[in-house]
Amino acid sequence: MERNIAVVGVGYWGKNLVRDFYELGALHTICDVNQELGTQFKSQFSEIRSVESFDRLLNDPAIKAVVIATPAVHHYQMAKDALLAKKHVFVEKPLALKVDQGAELVKLAEQQNLILMVGHILQYHPALEKLKELIDRGDLGKIQYIYSNRLNIGKIRFEENILWSFAPHDISAILFLLNEMPETVCATGGSYLQAKIPDVTLTTMDFKSGVKSHIFVSWLHPFKEQKLVVVGDKKMAVFDDMSKGEIISLSS
Repeated sequence: MERNIAVVGVGYWGKNLVRDFYELGALHTICDVNQELGTQFKSQFSEIRSVESFDRLLNDPAIKAVVIATPAVHHYQMAKDALLAKKHVFVEKPLALKVDQGAELVKLAEQQNLILMVGHILQYHPALEKLKELIDRGDLGKIQYIYSNRLNIGKIRFEENILWSFAPHDISAILFLLNEMPETVCATGGSYLQAKIPDVTLTTMDFKSGVKSHIFVSWLHPFKEQKLVVVGDKKMAVFDDMSKGEIISLSS
């Protein structure tokens, strides 16, 4: 595989992307304003270039795609700059912090004939793919209700709220399972640690098919829970991503 991908932001989550793209033999450059992080990765992967300038990266013709794992507040502008530089883009969720910005990026990628992909990693979880198979095969019957809990203590964000930070996983999973968009969406929440940055939200979605769903996310929970429940008129399926035993369980 040709080494032509750059990872921008190699901290909390970016370090995992660096490792994965390196193991795939696709990593060309890492970019981070924190010189110490760049030096650390340079010592691990001596053949990989490390730069601090995002503009320098965008001007390099050897780089065909950019992976963005910076704080969410920077996603929109960096993704836009990369697309305008004719680079394919993989950006960690959320794509942007405003709907119109996200729509603008999608349109720009289409105009440039470039790939724009968001890191909705849960969609590629083998258990979720199995759950999708059960639903499509009719094993659960007609789907009536889906709910999910994604709860933890911290990591507290200072730019994006809990809805942007946690809920994209569950929203993308539910849309994947149902293969339809909601007719109505409502989200409520509370800001307890920082003003105007909700720490807890409850989102409800109603679908034309009659399915209702809710998503409860919080980083003020005393223990970690990642659970999605699908209720059909024949059976109920539970996807428990924290389970040490069966990740998917069925009950009548």
